[in-house]
Amino acid sequence: MKLKSSSFKVGILTLVALTVLIFTILWVKGRAFSSAERIEVHFRDVNGMRAGSGVQMMGLRVGQVEEIIPVIDGEKSYVKLKFVITEPNIKIPTASTISIQQSGLIGEQFLEITPPKTRTLYIPAVGNQLAYKNDPVQTKLDDKYYDVGYIKNTNIVVTKAIPLELQKSIQTTHAYKIDYVVNLPGLILPEFMKGKLIQDNGVNKMRIAPLDDAAISYPQQTSPYTILEPMRISDFMDLQYKAAASLTETNLKVNELLSDKLIADLKQSVVNINDLTAKAATTVEKAEKLIETSNKDLDKMMKMADSFTNDFNKITKLATDIGGDPKFKPTLFEATEALTKLTNNLNKVLDNTDAKQLGADLNAIVTNINEISTSVNMMTKDEKLKYKVFETVDHVNKAMVDISKALEVVNSLDDCKKADLTKTLTDVAETASNLRKFTEKLNKRFLLFRLMF
Repeated sequence: MKLKSSSFKVGILTLVALTVLIFTILWVKGRAFSSAERIEVHFRDVNGMRAGSGVQMMGLRVGQVEEIIPVIDGEKSYVKLKFVITEPNIKIPTASTISIQQSGLIGEQFLEITPPKTRTLYIPAVGNQLAYKNDPVQTKLDDKYYDVGYIKNTNIVVTKAIPLELQKSIQTTHAYKIDYVVNLPGLILPEFMKGKLIQDNGVNKMRIAPLDDAAISYPQQTSPYTILEPMRISDFMDLQYKAAASLTETNLKVNELLSDKLIADLKQSVVNINDLTAKAATTVEKAEKLIETSNKDLDKMMKMADSFTNDFNKITKLATDIGGDPKFKPTLFEATEALTKLTNNLNKVLDNTDAKQLGADLNAIVTNINEISTSVNMMTKDEKLKYKVFETVDHVNKAMVDISKALEVVNSLDDCKKADLTKTLTDVAETASNLRKFTEKLNKRFLLFRLMF
């Protein structure tokens, strides 16, 4: 009985050991004993990942890689990777990003799952344009617009509260702050996008596009997830080498441009600018002092200018008043008409040099009288003096009319009487000549008086 019990115990212990060994081997190979769905994704390169590597979501381990199988098909070759989610109640959202990451520079590799992130953009709040939660988000892919996501949340904010770099593109006082999610598998958009609200067949939508309106291709994949290919360390180092080479080339060109002579010229230019600035400051100080010392002279000059302007305005008003006098213009016109008629009659009486000189003298007398009258009217507002001038002009007009009538009578006389009259006219011409000289002197005095004022 004892032997049977010992053999039984040994058998049970061996069975347990075999079971543990089988489980250990399967675990090492990456076989997970889970009823969860196996997920298959395709990579062009897994960068050395092996079966049994962990699967993480947002930094937490939620499963493991079960199988990695290469598929050779020429240029279309790829690696088939299967993994399983071992944690309960974990569901991978559509369009989640799946990538191969590495803990540290030479640490363990793992599969990282990142759910679609929420993006934010700002749109001007204009008129009746409205945005609601769950409204579609569309963008242009291969010259055609597709719905690629949905609006997660909307808020109206004051434009001044949004980032400064975005305020320039929004000219309204308020703006929509729209949080949206892109859920089209395989679609990778730039970090920053612009958008506007539209209506498509009566449906409110938000249309987004890259800031530079670059073309985006429609993703060609059948997986419900977005696959990010890993970058090998060799590729990374190659990029770093190219960046270093570009930087070296840039430094060489900069060194060629910044020669010793150019640097010396720049230094000299800085010195010259400093000297010029100092001289400019000195000049400004002198100008300020000059202005301060010249304030009194400037004020005096301005007062003189104001006084001159006032005097000129007074003279202009006085000339306007005289020109608008209802008596002055008719009187002047009558005198001119009488003088014209007198000259015509004199020409009819005697066509000789003395008669013509007499007419010229009389015309000069009337002209001088008119100029004297005009000067008096421009220099004074004395109504009595104006009245006397007008009275004098009236007397001259009457005298001209009488002379004209007398000449008409003379035209009807015989030759003997005309000879006597000719002698009389000669005497009158001498008198008129003397009177002309007197009026010219008087006119010159009034001209001097007018220049003084």
